[in-house]
Amino acid sequence: MGEWFGDHVFTIGIIGGGRGGSGLLRFFGQSQAVKVIFVVDGDPNAPGILLAKQRGIRTSTNAMETIRTERPEFIFDSTGDEALDAEIRSLIQGTDTRLITPATSRMMVRVLEENTSRTREDVSGVVGTIKGELSDSLEGSRNLVSRINSIMSSMQMLALNASIEAAKAGAHGRGFAVVADHMGKSVETVRKLTQEIDGVNAHIIQVSEQIDSVLEKLK
Repeated sequence: MGEWFGDHVFTIGIIGGGRGGSGLLRFFGQSQAVKVIFVVDGDPNAPGILLAKQRGIRTSTNAMETIRTERPEFIFDSTGDEALDAEIRSLIQGTDTRLITPATSRMMVRVLEENTSRTREDVSGVVGTIKGELSDSLEGSRNLVSRINSIMSSMQMLALNASIEAAKAGAHGRGFAVVADHMGKSVETVRKLTQEIDGVNAHIIQVSEQIDSVLEKLK
C-alpha cells in the first residue's frame, strides 16, 4: 500500500453509529493511513456516536449536511437504508467522494471482527505458552536453589566442624584448617550465586504478572 499511495492519509466518513459503524470506527481508528472525520447517526446516543465523541471526532444527526461540508474521500454506509444511499449517491455525483455500500461495509466489519478474534486467539495462545514455560522454569529454578541451599548448609556445618577440629589439633591441623577455610569461602560464593538466581526468579515473576495483564486485555 505504501508503494502505491506513499504517505497519503485517506479521509472517511461513517454513516450509522450502530454495531457496524462502531466496528468500522474501532478498526479505522487504529490506522495511521486513515482519518475518520465524522460519524453520523439519527440517535445522538448511538454507540458509534458516543465512541466518536470520546475520540474527538465530529458527530452529527444530519448525513446530507455533514457530507456537504466535510467531503471525505470515502463514505462508509452501515445503515442499510437504500433511500439514504440513493440520496448520498446523488449528492456526491461528479465529486471525488466514493460511497461504500452497506453490504460492503457489513462484509468488511465481519471480516475485520473475524480477523481480530483470530489474532486475539493466536496471541493469547502464544502468550499462554510463554507463561507456561516461564512457570516451569521458575519452579525448576526454585527447586534447584532449594537443593543448593541445603547442600551449602551441610558444607558450612562441615567447614565449621573442620575448623574446630583443626584448632584442637594445633600445628598438626594447619592443613585441615586451610581446607576448612576454602570450604567456607566456597559456600559464601555459591550463596551469592543463589541470591542472584533469586533475583532472576523475581524478574520472572514480574514478567509473568505482566503476561497475566496482557491475557486479561485479550479477553
